Amino acid sequence: MDAYVKWVNKLSDWVGLVLMWLGWFLMAIIVYEVLIRNIMNRPTIWAHELSVMVFGALTILSGGYTLKEKAHVNMDLLYTSLSARGKTILDIISFPFLFVFAGVLMWLGWKFFLDSFGTLEVSITPWAPAVWPIKFLIPLGALLLLLQGIAKLITDLRTICGGKGDSK
Repeated sequence: MDAYVKWVNKLSDWVGLVLMWLGWFLMAIIVYEVLIRNIMNRPTIWAHELSVMVFGALTILSGGYTLKEKAHVNMDLLYTSLSARGKTILDIISFPFLFVFAGVLMWLGWKFFLDSFGTLEVSITPWAPAVWPIKFLIPLGALLLLLQGIAKLITDLRTICGGKGDSK
């Protein structure tokens, strides 16, 4: 169990590091488009769509890392009034919801990707990039979230049972 939790935490850290650079890439795309459009009066046909794709990748792939860093939004009205043990118990109780959400997202995202890949789907814009690689990120992001959720559940159960607790 320890090896699994450590491996998933390292994977999430690595994904978070890669995604940090995607944020800079997204900013560069937008700045380039604004400068080219406003200074040279020559808007690109690709910058807006590429920025949407990069933002989508950033959003869908960041779930596992966000869960690892405990950065998801909680119901503060209830959650902040609980003790550390109470928060851990509530996290354990809410795990089935995460499991169902990530499982359904992975299952439907995979079908969505296969349909897109099967037709080699491209965007309907003049640039017409392939969209199936971006659609592949939906089930991948759901898998990363699910793996991190399972690691968190293991850590929470260990904490409640008097074990080591938070393993990084």
